[in-house]
Amino acid sequence: MQKGNKFKRLMRIKAVPLLVILVIFCIVTMLVSSGVLDDKPLSALFTRGFLSSGNLIGIFNKLVIQSFMICGIVLVLIGGNIDLSVAGQAGLAAMVFAWFCQNTKIAWPLILVICVVMAAIFGLINTFLINRLKFPAFIATIGMSSIYAGFCNIMTKGDNIQISAANHQSFIGLGRDNIGGWLPVLFVIAAVVMIAYQFILSRTTFGRSLFMCGGNPNAARLSGLKPDGMRMFLFVNNSVLAAIGGILWVSQYQLASPTAIVLSGFDFRVISAAILGGVAFHGGAGSIGGAFVALVLLNVFENMLHVLNVQDYWIVFATGAILVLALVIDYISAERRRRALLIASTSGS
Repeated sequence: MQKGNKFKRLMRIKAVPLLVILVIFCIVTMLVSSGVLDDKPLSALFTRGFLSSGNLIGIFNKLVIQSFMICGIVLVLIGGNIDLSVAGQAGLAAMVFAWFCQNTKIAWPLILVICVVMAAIFGLINTFLINRLKFPAFIATIGMSSIYAGFCNIMTKGDNIQISAANHQSFIGLGRDNIGGWLPVLFVIAAVVMIAYQFILSRTTFGRSLFMCGGNPNAARLSGLKPDGMRMFLFVNNSVLAAIGGILWVSQYQLASPTAIVLSGFDFRVISAAILGGVAFHGGAGSIGGAFVALVLLNVFENMLHVLNVQDYWIVFATGAILVLALVIDYISAERRRRALLIASTSGS
């Protein structure tokens, strides 16, 4: 009985076939890049190509900022919303944090608090535009993303901000420490955060209320819930998580760039991963776990293309195609559910 339930939960991840194809591609590429198919020993898997410690650290480092982002974006999507400003907010938080580190003597934990408060204000601005001014979330957040990106360049006239390791050694060390030579400490922290958010989604009253607000806002209102208040929390939470992710990115690379995070495409990647991992684009369904599995596969897929020396523009094309496929799969799945409900209601009457 339990195995059947697990299988049903797995099938709720609407893009399972696409995920399986990605896994097969990654395995084949791993074997090719290591030379195992050319009579190299199996140990070559761990000394060259994908499974080398340097490559694994690079993948895990990329996953840190995206793991924080995906926790926020999954909640936003489940709640029936969309936020396309996370990369801009992460980039601006990184720039503000680095500027304070370079130009003041304030301890970095206090600067972190300042940036978190700033991010919360950004979330409130997004909520005001959507709740009060009735802007579509897509338009409001993509517009604000451009504003955040502009501020990033205005602050330093497009220059990077380097952080001195001598003055902020503990902060830089946080981004460079690893376990076993291949697992960054920051990724472990990100994993704990994801587990906590998954627990909130699946085991708390708040999680159940969120699913109701996203799946049927009118029914949620009749039940005494406040979708507008829920939306405010979701956008503030998303902004704070994006800011923390951006700041941790600074600790990894010891600098803040006005374009590195903003133009990284992290926001579209986490949305793609969320949809591939079973989160309904129009709300009411999804999980952190499924989204994270898809996120890992997308990053591994991109890494494999780099290992195969595929040109960057083809990588952009491939990741964009995956996003479109994920949206098509989500649309088909939603239509099937709608038709099934319509048939059930018709037969019942």
